[in-house]
Amino acid sequence: MPIPFKQGMTAQLYDGTAGQVTGTLGINGQLNFANQPLGSGGIPVAVAPTGSLNTAGVITIGTALPRIYPAIWLYLPANAVVGDATGGLYFAIMSSTTVGQIYAGKQGVANGVGTVDLPFQPYYPTTLTVPVTTNGAYTGSTTETSLVNVSLPAASLGLQGQVRVSVNWTTNNSAGAKTGKTYLGASQVAQSASYTTSTGGTQMIAVRNNGAQNFNSSQIVGGTGTAAAVYTAIDTSVASFMRLTGQIAVATDVCVIEGYSIEAIPKD
Repeated sequence: MPIPFKQGMTAQLYDGTAGQVTGTLGINGQLNFANQPLGSGGIPVAVAPTGSLNTAGVITIGTALPRIYPAIWLYLPANAVVGDATGGLYFAIMSSTTVGQIYAGKQGVANGVGTVDLPFQPYYPTTLTVPVTTNGAYTGSTTETSLVNVSLPAASLGLQGQVRVSVNWTTNNSAGAKTGKTYLGASQVAQSASYTTSTGGTQMIAVRNNGAQNFNSSQIVGGTGTAAAVYTAIDTSVASFMRLTGQIAVATDVCVIEGYSIEAIPKD
């Protein structure tokens, strides 16, 4: 006798109180859960090394980027651009590996976009306006800087779900450490290798709920402590965010996110 089944047309729902995720019914009546893309991008974003700007918004950096980028976001420190007392991310079109044009429309605040209220993913602006700049040099920031910030909706993982992150880094070859980190809210959940004479790598991580919305673990592939689990108590029943940060130890070094993807994989 044939086994009856229902094939899924039900919408996926989140129960913020119980932390349960209602998925779709599969061909055998099982509950399926749909992955939810939170963000991805291929426009690079970087901590700019020491350089200078002229009055036409042309930037010249002292250390070459890995390639000539037709689109890139650069973190510039406070006062590199006239009137910007905090620093932030600026869109640029590079004409060589050291020279490019930056444009107005700063994103983020001092050292990036590290709050739930400031989501940021690199994009290509619809209008390009040259900012007011002066002839002057700036020193690259050696403070950890949030480069990507993606919103994580409340209760979107369920009791056993996870956030999966993949990020590609490139750096220059030097003795100075160039470090990429991944955060869930205020908690660091992964760190890439502190690249020095290598020129980058790929970081992959999954942050999982282990039977409760505030009981998590994570492990990283392609970075420091590959075999070790990181245990956290981050409450995913409330809205939070995933962020990717970059840091250079020497102001003349380069740290670039070439691309990334972040997705939620819910399970009750």
